[in-house]
Amino acid sequence: MGKVPEEVRSYLMEAHSLAGQWSLPNDRGDHTNSEAYDVNSVAIIGGGTMGKAMAICFGLAGIETFLVVRNEQRCKQELEVMYAREKSFKRLNDKRIEKINANLKITSDFHKLSNCDLIVESVIEDMKLKKELFANLENICKSTCIFGTNTSSLDLNEISSVLRDPSNLVGIHFFNPANVIRLVEIIYGSHTSSQAIATAFQACESIKKLPVLVGNCKSFVFNRLLHVYFDQSQKLMYEYGYLPHQIDKIITNFGFLMGPMTVADMNGFDVMEKLKKENGLEPNPIEKEMWRLKRYGRKTNKGFYKYDDKTQRKENDTEMEQIIRRVSQNAKSNIQIINDQDVINFMLYPTVNEGYRCIEEGVISNESLIDIMFILGFGWPIHSGGPMRFGKTEGLDKIANMLVHWSSLEPKESAYIVADALKTANNKLMSSKL
Repeated sequence: MGKVPEEVRSYLMEAHSLAGQWSLPNDRGDHTNSEAYDVNSVAIIGGGTMGKAMAICFGLAGIETFLVVRNEQRCKQELEVMYAREKSFKRLNDKRIEKINANLKITSDFHKLSNCDLIVESVIEDMKLKKELFANLENICKSTCIFGTNTSSLDLNEISSVLRDPSNLVGIHFFNPANVIRLVEIIYGSHTSSQAIATAFQACESIKKLPVLVGNCKSFVFNRLLHVYFDQSQKLMYEYGYLPHQIDKIITNFGFLMGPMTVADMNGFDVMEKLKKENGLEPNPIEKEMWRLKRYGRKTNKGFYKYDDKTQRKENDTEMEQIIRRVSQNAKSNIQIINDQDVINFMLYPTVNEGYRCIEEGVISNESLIDIMFILGFGWPIHSGGPMRFGKTEGLDKIANMLVHWSSLEPKESAYIVADALKTANNKLMSSKL
């Protein structure tokens, strides 16, 4: 953990331990009374970047792994490219690649999955496609097979509605790159059995991942906070005229591994376009321009930055900067932002508030679990202990008062409406100090 304050180290170790002490609501089972199925054979559906990375994780753990793809030959070629890149980063060597290949079976035949213990789909975020897939799989697989969906936002209850036994479906949300990031978000729906959760946890632990249990809601926990963080960072551009490299520099100076604009380019802006259109959400002025120009990030060599076609080296882009200047020149900003600290508060205070909303709604059981998710899954500066601990260090009363002020200036902005759980946590904190 490097130079991490001892109290933060202890806090995160406790959070790590707490993650394993999961329980479902309404006495539906918990970690003490739920037995996992043995996972000896796993299938990953979908040969995209995420699917291949997930297959590498299971193959490396010595588990028989099927990777179901449309084009077997192309997938094998893409895997070789992936192996070469991972070798260059010293994350894989020839011996480890040999182990993966010994356990990995690339196929386009779903009927080979009849004896799998766990299946994780990693197809595109399309509800109709996922429902059709699971309906077909239920007719092929054994009755004890657990079905995992790697969805990052779709409703688990709707996905499971096509199953005769919806209790077998669980959300198993990996993060990109899946073979590197240790966090996995495990999501339960209204029907998910404790045995499905226990199996998902055991499978994650067998590939050296930390599973964290969250409830079924739009975008779940991690992405809910992330959307607020990204929305605020874009607002800095279209309302205040900040340029991508300026925002990124302020955030990396604070201690993040990467700035928000670099992360957005890496993730791909086309995913956000699809999600916003499907959910009838209005894009902001920057998004409108980027979608119109198909500036989808690294994959198109243009996003908030431009990228060299061969080396993928990032550069500031004058075209993007002109878009920002044009969009922001007539913007009327209500909240005063004068210096770098104001920028950090503008981005992080509403993010902390969203974490308290998740606590308030009961979709995650403890603040420290949100913190460990963001330390492991997003490169949040470890010395601060994560977003929720950062909030307490800043002062929950200070954050609440700031958000009340911002909400009075922008009453239509839901991100500034103070969560009751934040007020409650602040009252408890103040009482403990008296």
